[in-house]
Amino acid sequence: MSTTYLGGDHFDDHVRARLDDLKPAERQVARFMLANPNEVLFSSAGDLGAAAGTSDATVVRTAKALGYSGLPELKRHLGQTFTARTEPTVRLSAAIENLGSTGSRQIDRVMADSAERLQEMQRQLAPEAVEEAAQLLLDARMVFTWGLGLSSVCAEYAAFRLARRGLVTRHCDDTGFRLADALLPLNADDAVLVYVPARQNRDVELILRYAEEVGAAVVLVTSQLSADLEARVRVVLPAPDSPTKFTGETLTASIVTDILAHTIASREPDRAKTTADLLTRLRADLGERK
Repeated sequence: MSTTYLGGDHFDDHVRARLDDLKPAERQVARFMLANPNEVLFSSAGDLGAAAGTSDATVVRTAKALGYSGLPELKRHLGQTFTARTEPTVRLSAAIENLGSTGSRQIDRVMADSAERLQEMQRQLAPEAVEEAAQLLLDARMVFTWGLGLSSVCAEYAAFRLARRGLVTRHCDDTGFRLADALLPLNADDAVLVYVPARQNRDVELILRYAEEVGAAVVLVTSQLSADLEARVRVVLPAPDSPTKFTGETLTASIVTDILAHTIASREPDRAKTTADLLTRLRADLGERK
């Protein structure tokens, strides 16, 4: 999972330190980026190329020459700097202004943001990590799912999806003292599937510490990974966030869940089919009783 620039230098410091190494056209784009960070954050490669007097290909080359994997990673680093230096109301105002007031522009912006995030997720998501995570969940006596904040929705979704593949799951949306109670049954035969966006809190710390204490394997779905977190979990699955916030944090995390569910079903198709048949029969029984 790529985390080279997240949590490092501020975007403008990073770019200025590399200006002299760029070709003239790339330097032109980089200087435009430094002078117009908001426009960079909310624009496509084509729009940026036109605004900077170059081309979309030059914009992409500039991002790579600056050490990023591409424009999406550059935007994420810029977005991190933007978030750190501006108030939430300012960020919201900038997003609303760039979305515009017409339905077509809003559709285009949100769809473009979604596509960029999915492309970046595909770049970051290693097949071997998916395979390892799926096997850990399959081998577990019980899969305990939990998510921080809005990511709890993804954790609950995961509990349903995995249960329908034949796994025993338990979703927890508790926090604080109630979370402590919920963790009591956890043991070394279990797996913990945790959804955590860029931020962390004491609840996340408690889950990781107790899972480590009892020997439960942890699969972490996150948009940003610190070295501390990576050392404490078995598998990390990236769910890149949006620097513009045009799309919510659950978009990529829910797709990671779908990938896990399909991988598990392909590993043990008979188990998945048996569970699906049972679910169909139970639903049919409910219909007959109406």
